[in-house]
Amino acid sequence: MPFQVAALLAASSWAVGGLIAAEPSRLLGGPRFVRLRMVYVSVALTLIAVLVGGWDTVASTDWLPLAISGFVGLALGDAALFEAFSRLGPRRTGMLFTANAPIAAILSAFIYDERFGVLGIIGTVLVVSGVSLAIAYGTRPGQSHTWEEVRGPLWVGVTFGLMGALGQSVAVLVADPVFDGSLDPWAGAAVRAIVGTAGLIALKPWFERRNGGRPPVVFTVRLWALVLISGTLGMVIGKTLMLIALADGPPGLVSILVSVAPVIQLPIIWLVTKERPAAGAWMGAALAVAGTAMVLA
Repeated sequence: MPFQVAALLAASSWAVGGLIAAEPSRLLGGPRFVRLRMVYVSVALTLIAVLVGGWDTVASTDWLPLAISGFVGLALGDAALFEAFSRLGPRRTGMLFTANAPIAAILSAFIYDERFGVLGIIGTVLVVSGVSLAIAYGTRPGQSHTWEEVRGPLWVGVTFGLMGALGQSVAVLVADPVFDGSLDPWAGAAVRAIVGTAGLIALKPWFERRNGGRPPVVFTVRLWALVLISGTLGMVIGKTLMLIALADGPPGLVSILVSVAPVIQLPIIWLVTKERPAAGAWMGAALAVAGTAMVLA
């Protein structure tokens, strides 16, 4: 599969999976939602890696970077990201997540002493402007769908969203060199998922102490189905497609293609809610994608 196709399919999987995750993440809270779906995801990816014979491709030197990537990106990053989902809804959170591209570029500049050129600076400004525009002016008067609700202080949700973007950036920077070799993407994704799940379970008491005010939830068939479907689309399919894309394509271009997920979400939101997204949402998404392309050019 061409890496461009894999990256765009990953973006589409994340776009749809993120919308499906909106309801269960609001009911359960970000950390609990991520923990439940990661248990399923880690089992699914482990079985797939066994079926395709991918475990033989994992070298001893691959384990540490994959483990760090899994803990930072999944146990910490995804827990923060889906806490933002529960507070801000999928559209605003998806926009915040596009900040992972300039964050990764800035971290690369410090870690690998890469130069941050004029295009990169302009692109960063565009991403920040696009995200700000989409959050501040992305809702039209009269929109009443729960996806547009903000629960709690806006700045708290924004902080969680940016923490999720930071976790993703660090996770990609750590894991990318590993996938330049012969590592099977399914096995690599399984290692990350297993470590991420272990981290989420270990951090469960810490998360629950800080989330003690959330009312108890009745687990229905619908709720479990949403958790499992979002996990299948977002993690089993989406993130594995991204790793497949990283194995064959340059990280910068892959990140640009994946960053179109918020743009893909907008027409789906329109279709599902019957409420046309505001002009600010469209303009903000376009600016963020354009800025991402400039940052990673």
